[in-house]
Amino acid sequence: MSSPSRITIALLVAFVVSVFPRSTASAHEIPRHVAVRAYVAPLPDRVRLLVRIPMDAVRDVEFPLRTDGPRDGAVDVVRLAPFLHDAARLWVADGIRLRDGSTALPTPEIVAVRAVLPADRAFDNWSTALTAVQTQALADSVRIPPLQLSLDVLLDVPITKPVTDLVLEPQWAHLGVQTTTVMRLVLPNGVKRYFTWDGDPGDVRLDPSWWHAASRFVGQGALHMFGGIDHVLFVLCLVLPFRRVRPLIGIITAFTLAHSMTLAAAALGYAPDAQWFSPLVEVVIAASIVVLALENIVGAKLERRWMMAFVFGLVHGFGFSSVLQEELQFAGGHLLTALAAFNVGVELAQVALLLVAVPVLDYVFAKMIPERPGVIVASALIAHEAWHWMGDRSAALQGMTLAWPAFDIDFWLVVIRVVMILLVLVGLMWALSGVMSRLQQPKGAVQKMPVLLMLLLLGTALSGRASDVQAQAAPRSTMAGVYTAAQATKGKEVFASSCLGCHTTASHMGTAFELKWFGRPLFDLYDYLSQLMPKTAPGTLTEDEYVWVTAYILRLNGMPAGKTELSAEPAWLKAVRVDTAKAPTARGGEHTERNRE
Repeated sequence: MSSPSRITIALLVAFVVSVFPRSTASAHEIPRHVAVRAYVAPLPDRVRLLVRIPMDAVRDVEFPLRTDGPRDGAVDVVRLAPFLHDAARLWVADGIRLRDGSTALPTPEIVAVRAVLPADRAFDNWSTALTAVQTQALADSVRIPPLQLSLDVLLDVPITKPVTDLVLEPQWAHLGVQTTTVMRLVLPNGVKRYFTWDGDPGDVRLDPSWWHAASRFVGQGALHMFGGIDHVLFVLCLVLPFRRVRPLIGIITAFTLAHSMTLAAAALGYAPDAQWFSPLVEVVIAASIVVLALENIVGAKLERRWMMAFVFGLVHGFGFSSVLQEELQFAGGHLLTALAAFNVGVELAQVALLLVAVPVLDYVFAKMIPERPGVIVASALIAHEAWHWMGDRSAALQGMTLAWPAFDIDFWLVVIRVVMILLVLVGLMWALSGVMSRLQQPKGAVQKMPVLLMLLLLGTALSGRASDVQAQAAPRSTMAGVYTAAQATKGKEVFASSCLGCHTTASHMGTAFELKWFGRPLFDLYDYLSQLMPKTAPGTLTEDEYVWVTAYILRLNGMPAGKTELSAEPAWLKAVRVDTAKAPTARGGEHTERNRE
């Protein structure tokens, strides 16, 4: 190579390095999981937001590093302030917009920012968090890498009159691969309400009217119906051989009635809360598609198709409820309205699907392929896909540890309730059989509908539920046995081997624990442990080990073990409240555990 060529290449390299010096220095991986904590407080002259994010979620900002002492990558606190404002604007303030109804509020203004050490607990309370972000700066002598810090940002949205319909539009999902936000609404009277969501939730109305709740949940119901391909394939398989109006009415009515019942039961807290229940429902949903497809291949019978629609509809209702449970926090005080609207959304999507699918199938079978071969081919393809779903979901279910229940009085009470529900369902199916016989007969050969009997049975099944809807919708308590004794025992071993060097059991029990955690979602405690323990190497334990340590700390504070295994699923943890009740058994349990230690 000639000398001029070498000089040219050297100049190009020098140019690239000089123009792009920050590209490699500032780049770091997107964190797998980011927890955003926030407060929102509507005041007469402003709406105040206080947000905390981990600094490793901040990208495209190159924080200044210290050049004195050892080259350990410590942040230069003296020069840090303007970089914190850049990060606050880019990653927090630009990701939130507010409205009063349909009227956009001004852009949030950054009032204060601060870098936060991992052990800082000021954000656990609104008043201490507000004071800290305005008065407590990071000491200049601190030596810590910037990505180990957190960022607190205080935002103000000025208003000319108090808001009446506050709507938030948060867009913080890009902070991590999975971003979970826990937001607390602080009202002037001191009342707090909690909201949690993953990703970007769209509009979050903090106090919706019944109309806003209904419109939101109609959309959610329709979206879930079309978003779940297994539900769509089930409906198509259900009606594939029977596309005449009268049989369709009977089949769809049975399916609708069944999934509406279990959807309501799950929303009101009557679904099993065991960890294995949701995976089991997914397996049975896939199996239901396989069964219907195989029956279509061998020859479906109209007189029993409605029965299969009813039985499998009960399972699909529990599948629909998985989305509804997470969304109910956005219903405000309109739980029944949200439940009815979600069901309406599912039905509208179902009707729209049939209005498109039935004419298309009729055209295909008339013009392209004979009906019987067409039904067989379509059903075979659906069965093949659903079989793979069933295998994948079964593998997930098999990985769970199932324990035999204790055959005590509580077990037999559950058995009695299940038997009573089954009797009601059998009676309802018997009542429906008259309707289905009428729909299967030619016009004119009709019988009287047993409507009165059907209403009586429905009244028996749902009696007493409306009066305690709000109570059932409340989160579960840690006093109800949300972990097993085996989990707590394993947690004690993990705590002793990994955490006891920096933490003592006394710092996680008694008055200190009560002041910090009582009344909060169990998710907050688990998230705190998983991100900050052990102190020398935060986040290095496995997911199961953090679950076990959480169970052990609950036992330390007198919260009893039960038959339900503690789960690391965020939605599950958010539905459990660390109980504020100071029952005598809790105190006794605490002393017993202290004696063990």
